[in-house]
Amino acid sequence: MSAFNNTNQIPQAESVSGLSLPARRIEVAGAIAGIIGGAAMAIVGAALAFAMNTSIWLTPERIAAFVLGPGAAATPEFDAVPVLVGTLIHFILSAIFGIIFALLVSRGLRVTTEYGAPVVAGLVYGGLIWLVAYFIILPILNPLLLEVYAPSFIMQNLVYGTVLGLAYMLVRPETYTYVVHPLGTPATPSRSAR
Repeated sequence: MSAFNNTNQIPQAESVSGLSLPARRIEVAGAIAGIIGGAAMAIVGAALAFAMNTSIWLTPERIAAFVLGPGAAATPEFDAVPVLVGTLIHFILSAIFGIIFALLVSRGLRVTTEYGAPVVAGLVYGGLIWLVAYFIILPILNPLLLEVYAPSFIMQNLVYGTVLGLAYMLVRPETYTYVVHPLGTPATPSRSAR
């Protein structure tokens, strides 16, 4: 399949597995940005746990309790299986939330990456994740995570969202440009990747 349509010479996206290439890049960029945001969230969480003189392993163990049961968080000491399972769940969710963010920002809201708009959108997104998780999801699925000090949990989610937005802006920069159509129609704004 040619990358150009012979009638108007405007580049067309090729299809791979039913997704156009730009769509695939949006999801991959969102997953990468989500994992970077998740790493920042984990680092801040560990630093806050250390500052509050609690175990840095307790949060991953509490996350693992969703799969392994409440016994996973029974001891605050390091226990490899719950820590690894909790960390894996954390990064999988970080990637999923990153993909949702990327689709929402790029396709839903059509936010440009100029002027740091994704960083602000990420900050709001992180706050919304905290609200939904803390008041709706966690009481039903994993009440043990509600024992995490609430201001710490808020800060971690705000850091996640902010770093997610910053990483997405760096991984997939998009600006608004003006495209002149070959048939002589006036210039119209469109989105393009740098």
